Amino acid sequence: MKILLFVIFLLTSFCKFAFSEEQQIITISEEHQIIAMGDIEYGEYLGSECAACHQQSGASEGIPSINGMDAEVFVALLLAYRAKLMENPVMQMIAGRLDDEQIGSLALYFSTLEPPK
Repeated sequence: MKILLFVIFLLTSFCKFAFSEEQQIITISEEHQIIAMGDIEYGEYLGSECAACHQQSGASEGIPSINGMDAEVFVALLLAYRAKLMENPVMQMIAGRLDDEQIGSLALYFSTLEPPK
């Protein structure tokens, strides 16, 4: 799991993603802007829905843990799901309902939690 998160982090650090037919480019600096919009307390409030599947304890059986995830990686993943660049109908639907402030808030909140051991 740690290897997968490391690979995702590396890919998001050196790549740009094309989102939509208008070729809207999401860069690392834009991810930082999204994170800057966030509020940890708002993320905690929103995070209860995430914890239903990803589990607050960080334990997971097939569903990846998001506790302790790097905020930039979290934002990049949710933006990819929202743009339907990653295959998972449930995550596409959930990410599609979130605005940038909500994504930033969730990223900040989950990055503060203790990762599973």
